[in-house]
Amino acid sequence: MGIHTNRIVQSAAQGPAGRFRAGRRKSEHELQAQLRDLVSLAVVGDHVRWVSPRDEELRRSLTEAGEQWRRWADEVATQLGRAGIAPDGRVRSLARDIPLNWVPDGWLASGEARRLVAERIETVDRWTRYRQAQTRGADAELLALISAGLQAQLADLPKAAGPSGRARS
Repeated sequence: MGIHTNRIVQSAAQGPAGRFRAGRRKSEHELQAQLRDLVSLAVVGDHVRWVSPRDEELRRSLTEAGEQWRRWADEVATQLGRAGIAPDGRVRSLARDIPLNWVPDGWLASGEARRLVAERIETVDRWTRYRQAQTRGADAELLALISAGLQAQLADLPKAAGPSGRARS
């Protein structure tokens, strides 16, 4: 085959079906990343809850949020399964994102814990909105639901305490 023939064969392979497969692979990649982010967010939330024991309000908030993050992760995993893709929540896959989910050693002061969680939720929401823009159909709808939920959690997150120890509004 000559160069011209190769281009025709490549063009045929990238027709509507080829573009659909490429779009589906992109969507699958975005959902796998979302799954990792939600599982990591739940792990970070658990850790922060454990190392900020004096902040009962934050602990309660993180307990509820962690349950929701896990439910969303289950929904994303189910969506991947429907597409015939094995969801990848292995520790090995999560470890890839350790620099993105960094939490300092030791106990966390209330304000530091609240800031860390707020920043993490904001980051995951920003990535979720980006992924939503990269996907279509049911995948985009699921990501929109998750983004709206993350934004609601952020709005409900107890605010960092000021110097008096009282929560700022």
